[in-house]
Amino acid sequence: MANVQQLEFLQNLPLIAVVRAADPAAAIARAQVYIQAGFTCLEVAWTTPDAAGVLQQLRQDAPHCTIGAASLKTPAMAEEAIAAGAQFLVTPHTAIEVVPLAQEANCPLILGALTPSEILRAWQAGAVAVKVFPIMAVGGASYLRAVRPLFTEIPLIPCGGIDWKDVVPLWKAGAIAIGMGSQLGTDVVQLKQQVAQARQAYRGQG
Repeated sequence: MANVQQLEFLQNLPLIAVVRAADPAAAIARAQVYIQAGFTCLEVAWTTPDAAGVLQQLRQDAPHCTIGAASLKTPAMAEEAIAAGAQFLVTPHTAIEVVPLAQEANCPLILGALTPSEILRAWQAGAVAVKVFPIMAVGGASYLRAVRPLFTEIPLIPCGGIDWKDVVPLWKAGAIAIGMGSQLGTDVVQLKQQVAQARQAYRGQG
């Protein structure tokens, strides 16, 4: 089974900002906004042009952050991400074939899944957590509440269409972390407030 200690980078603020853009410069600029706003965990979507270069730049510019790679659909993409220095890997689907690569590199792997069967399969294959995607398309927190009791031992990370109003309900429904992307925007002042409120709400749950 997976080593949950590999998820320690999410303990301070269990929010993951997904960095996705039409060109590398825009991706780096967007990531810098997220970092200024207080995010400490980011994942570069491999749909972004020169995603490997973007990841390397962010690793250099933000050593205090954990930078991963997302949207990894093939083992070749995962290999490229590992070579670029990804600190964790995320797939959009239950990509069992990526598991050996991640384990050999000692790189935490978050496999994508949606159905109960996929969630269990991803966990049994060796994922450190399971990305439940696309969560908001299937009911958001209500869906997570329904599956959470079945898989209490599995760290679940919902992603897909999540807005700030959805964050606390998802945490309460059992999410160990939450992935956010297109809903974040680029207003750093507003984002700072939202991140601060989320951090306060998360600590308040304890």
